[in-house]
Amino acid sequence: MRYDYSNTKKDGTLRTSHLYQNVNIVVPAEEWDKNSGKEVLQYAVGGLLYMPASNTKIAQKIISGEYSFIKSMVLDLEDSLGDDLVGYGQRAIQSTIREIGEAVENNIITIKDIPLIFVRVREAKHITDTYSMLKDDIKYITGFNIPKFDKTTCDLYIETFKKLADEVRAKYDTCLYMMPIIENKNTMYRQLRMDNLLYMNDALREITDSVLNIRVGGADFCSVYGIRRGMSDDIYDIGVVRSVLNDIMNVFGKNYIVSGPVWEYFENKDDLQDTRWSDGLIKELYADKLNGFIGKTSIHPSQLKFIQQSLIVDKTDYEDAMNILGMNANTTGVKKSTGGNRMNEVKTHTNWARKTIGLAKMYGVKE
Repeated sequence: MRYDYSNTKKDGTLRTSHLYQNVNIVVPAEEWDKNSGKEVLQYAVGGLLYMPASNTKIAQKIISGEYSFIKSMVLDLEDSLGDDLVGYGQRAIQSTIREIGEAVENNIITIKDIPLIFVRVREAKHITDTYSMLKDDIKYITGFNIPKFDKTTCDLYIETFKKLADEVRAKYDTCLYMMPIIENKNTMYRQLRMDNLLYMNDALREITDSVLNIRVGGADFCSVYGIRRGMSDDIYDIGVVRSVLNDIMNVFGKNYIVSGPVWEYFENKDDLQDTRWSDGLIKELYADKLNGFIGKTSIHPSQLKFIQQSLIVDKTDYEDAMNILGMNANTTGVKKSTGGNRMNEVKTHTNWARKTIGLAKMYGVKE
């Protein structure tokens, strides 16, 4: 079938489709919402779009269906706002979430029409500030992005988040999640790196079930050494950055979904024929996948269709993953793939198969 990616269904209700273009989907994505649980949502984050918290048009675009292709977004209080605008950004978040909440309460939209919404804070205090402002509307957000997460900051962030998450769960029967961002020089410097990574990994054990993704810096790591990649380069071409990304995956990749770093380039509306930016993004998305990273931070809506399409599972991978998960390790060790040209080993490929099926449920399967 060809996937219909219009904004509305035939009955006039809102559609929350991915931006699939010219893709033959043979197994459609499953429906989900913010209450679907970590096993689902850790894959659903996908292309996480950053938006300034001060943007006052977000709620209406979600309600109208104009943002139906956005699956997850961050209302950013950090990099996108100057220091003097943080208070304004917080008030804008309060207004945005209240407007969305009213639309749900008035049956204009449903929970399924709301993307996963995260608030990127600047400090631990902003976590409790968000609850103080949103009050009952806290149930419409999914959680918090935590910048500059390292050995010196993680304990306070975790303590503050856990206290709030426990209270919200008890009062509203809904879960909040955290997504730490590993991006600063304490992780970049090799002489400090492993001590920081292992400390953070150990500290997060207390709230493992509340950590949706581990997110990583790219531009931040490059900035330490005054490096900036061009449109024909991917982040893994930069040796010092590749090194830190590999170590982050090594420490966190077994227990968490680790997302890929931001791609700095996006569509130029004055020159739509220039595809160098998207060619570079596609190249880096392939490298992300090859290195174990799932999903990607996005800074512009034009990037989302490429990120979303990169997460669709190939039919051969899907069939092999289903076969691997159905194999009895006590009676079958290896089995030829459905395509007939590679070997599936139940013990070796089970983790890969689980991730593959997790992605298939969220993004579908293509021919």
